[in-house]
Amino acid sequence: MSLWLDESPPEPRPALDHDASADVVVIGAGVAGVATAYWLARAGARPLVLEARTIAEAASGRNAGFLLAGVAENFLVASRRYGEPNALRIWRFTRRNQELVRELVARHRIDCDLRWHGSAQIAGDDDEWAEMRASVERLTSEGVRARIVPEERTAIYEDDGELHPVRYVRGLAGAAEAAGATFHERTCVTAIDAGAVRTGRARVSAGAVVVCVNAYASHLLPLRIRPVRGQMLATAPLGRRVFARPAYAHRGYRYWRQREDGRILVGGWRDLAVDVEVGEEERTTEPIQSALETFLRGHAPDAAVTHRWAGIMGFSHDALPYAGRWRQGVFALGGFTGHGLAFATAASALVADLVRGGSPGEADLFATDRP
Repeated sequence: MSLWLDESPPEPRPALDHDASADVVVIGAGVAGVATAYWLARAGARPLVLEARTIAEAASGRNAGFLLAGVAENFLVASRRYGEPNALRIWRFTRRNQELVRELVARHRIDCDLRWHGSAQIAGDDDEWAEMRASVERLTSEGVRARIVPEERTAIYEDDGELHPVRYVRGLAGAAEAAGATFHERTCVTAIDAGAVRTGRARVSAGAVVVCVNAYASHLLPLRIRPVRGQMLATAPLGRRVFARPAYAHRGYRYWRQREDGRILVGGWRDLAVDVEVGEEERTTEPIQSALETFLRGHAPDAAVTHRWAGIMGFSHDALPYAGRWRQGVFALGGFTGHGLAFATAASALVADLVRGGSPGEADLFATDRP
């Protein structure tokens, strides 16, 4: 079990065992599904959320809790891939995501250890270091608070944050319920029909359906999302500060942070076994866990490992999430490519706007049918 889930026992919601109706059915209660239900309920809709497990039990409860701006790669690489104008739009979208998280945590007094210590991006090779320097130069010209630490081959992004992901998602679920959303856990959706969804025991009719199951989307829709496994470990509290801020390195493949209570979390190293770390099996493996622990021992040899876990991420075809209309009455939100916390709160607001008939300006970036 992840550290986050171990620290936050769920408050059970009942399974759905009878036919029902709702304005909107949201499938999945990770950060994307919960936030979608929140925005819809705040706008006056009656969303009903169906979750196969418990709220935040899947990838939303198994990540590192980073609140970063941008995509996993540095800004220069993103500009090459998406074009600089779109890379800037994506960056601003993720900054808006951070602002929304800050606002929601304050508005609803969500106790999720939200901190804004910035993040460190660390070069894994000479090419990445050159790209990182160019990225900081370009982004600072746009007003981004970033700086280079040459002796550490590191870029510091001052406005990034970190939080307890399970407490954030479950706190937001409580706010959604207060606004009129209904949640049912232990309820697996088996099919989407026109204007309805089916579970093993019920049929729910709705004006719209939003699929927010990320890595498991292919069970319901033919989205271009593939399941990829990520692994982490966590330690007991350490009595000294080892890492000043969340860090990610080697083009986002490796990451770590130290909480306020002294616990160290280390994750990633999937680049050592890219062809193996795929699929929907949530299990740790010795090669990856050994690499995580080797890194840990190099920085905190006396830290005792207390938790090891795996989670399944949903990777899109181009590393951007899908957030849009799939077909009439059916919407999709997923494919976060390991950066759900960086996108999902804002992307869910975008989808909720689409469900209500709006035309948000960033919809083209995340359209489900983009090339």
